Amino acid sequence: MLALLLLVAVGGLSGAVLSSLRLSESSEQTARADQAAHLFAAELRAAPFEEVFRRYNATPGDDPGLAGSAPGAAFDVRGLTPRRDDPDGRVGRLIFPVSLDVGGNEVLDESLVDERLGMPAGLDLDGDGVLGDASAGYTLLPVRIVLEWTGAGGPRSYELALLLTR
Repeated sequence: MLALLLLVAVGGLSGAVLSSLRLSESSEQTARADQAAHLFAAELRAAPFEEVFRRYNATPGDDPGLAGSAPGAAFDVRGLTPRRDDPDGRVGRLIFPVSLDVGGNEVLDESLVDERLGMPAGLDLDGDGVLGDASAGYTLLPVRIVLEWTGAGGPRSYELALLLTR
């Protein structure tokens, strides 16, 4: 009887230890994601404002300098594993308020509704008083930094929203 009680106690204790380890690993991954998002936000703020969208959108043809020379919209984070179903196999991505033009290129879209970007009914990105295409002269640039990874407890995500200004 004592052996059975001891076995149950040891089993419960080992379960608690494993759960604590998973929670610790999960907290560490979230802290790593938070740090990566804030470092990327600092990188965006340090870049010349008029180049931010062209450097970090998903259209390589509008990169400053040579096409395909800019970082683009996706990035890796050391220590975080991308989700298996992620189309580009990378943990991080930037989301701008965009639509696609006839050539399939991203263009800023002031009429987009995305509450996470502070755009419940559009946002006048170029300050001209009219909601329309602002790709050429925006003065406000909302962006979301999204990280999605597979962690100790399964799929995880972290998001940081910014409003960059000229």
